[in-house]
Amino acid sequence: MSFLAALGIGSIIALTGANTLVASEVIKAGDPVTVANAGLQDGDGPDAYDLFIGREVKRTVYPGQAITLDNTKPKRLVTRNQIVTVKYVQGPLEISTTGRAMGEAALNEPVTVLNLQSRQLVQGIVQADGWVLAK
Repeated sequence: MSFLAALGIGSIIALTGANTLVASEVIKAGDPVTVANAGLQDGDGPDAYDLFIGREVKRTVYPGQAITLDNTKPKRLVTRNQIVTVKYVQGPLEISTTGRAMGEAALNEPVTVLNLQSRQLVQGIVQADGWVLAK
C-alpha cells in the first residue's frame, strides 16, 4: 500500500483501471475543466469527471492530451488585488472588514490581505464563499 501512496493519486487512478479524462478541445492555462472541453477516453463512468471538473489547468492542454492532477490546480476563489471580506471570529465576537488580496488562493488555502482601513497585512484562510477568515 505504501508503494501506491508514493505513486500519488493520479497514478492510483491509472492503476485501478479508472477512466482517463482527456481534452476534447484546447484548454488554455487558467481555464476550468468542463464537460464541454473534456471527455472520457476509457468507458463512460463518472469517476474521472468528479475529480477534475471545476479544476483549472496550469498550462495549455491540447486535444487528446490527458488531464491529470499534476497539470491542474484547484479553482481559485480569490485572485490578486480582489476586494474580499475579511472576518475575525472568536466565540460570539465577529469583526468584518474589507481588504485587498495580495495573492491568489483556492478553498482552505492561506492568503495575505491588506486591511483597507488599517493598512495592515492580515493572514487568513479562504472560505467557500470567497471570504477570508483571519488568523
